[in-house]
Amino acid sequence: MSVLSPTSLADSAGSIPPRLDPPRICGEDDFSLMLRRYRLALALFVASVAMLFIGFSSAYVVRRGIPTYDAATGAYSTAWEPLRLPIGILILNTCLLICASGAIEVVRRKARVLLHGEATIERGSRLWLNASLLLGIGFLVGQGLAWHSLASSGQLLSTGARAAFFYVLSGTHAVHAFVGVLAVAVIAVFNVPVSAARRRIAVDVTAWYLHSMTLLWIYLICFLLFA
Repeated sequence: MSVLSPTSLADSAGSIPPRLDPPRICGEDDFSLMLRRYRLALALFVASVAMLFIGFSSAYVVRRGIPTYDAATGAYSTAWEPLRLPIGILILNTCLLICASGAIEVVRRKARVLLHGEATIERGSRLWLNASLLLGIGFLVGQGLAWHSLASSGQLLSTGARAAFFYVLSGTHAVHAFVGVLAVAVIAVFNVPVSAARRRIAVDVTAWYLHSMTLLWIYLICFLLFA
């Protein structure tokens, strides 16, 4: 039995074996399609998060309308216990989150699709990216300080319904904000070998996610202060 070589096999068939084409580089149309898909997925996720906080807000309003028995007066009352929030720390945290969102937006606007070569981030964009990361970390640390200040004043999770709602709302938001800060850290710190198009998509989706968390926090702080 004889073994045919690839050359003899091609000659006997009368044709040349098919040549593998080089991998196709992501073009503008492919990038736009990918970007729309990732933005749609982000929109659906943010919508689910918004529904979660709408549920919390509804529970807050319903709970506030339920009268409680006051043993001192012997009557039912709908007035809640006073909640002394660390307003200064919360305002500072809000400013830090707004600045973090603004810094990542600068990076998003500076980002360009590189159709050839590896994904790179310009030096100016990297500075803004690092600034967004530090500001985001500052927001999370500030939230921890706010909880510590509240606990030091004797207002714990078990103190009352109003304090419990503050811990639950701000804590749940902090978890979601941590996801955004972690995404910024992955882009800024870890040198993940991905294409330029995917790097641009990661920056874009992360920026919009931080924007949504910033708007959500502004809503929550206003709701907790005035509702």
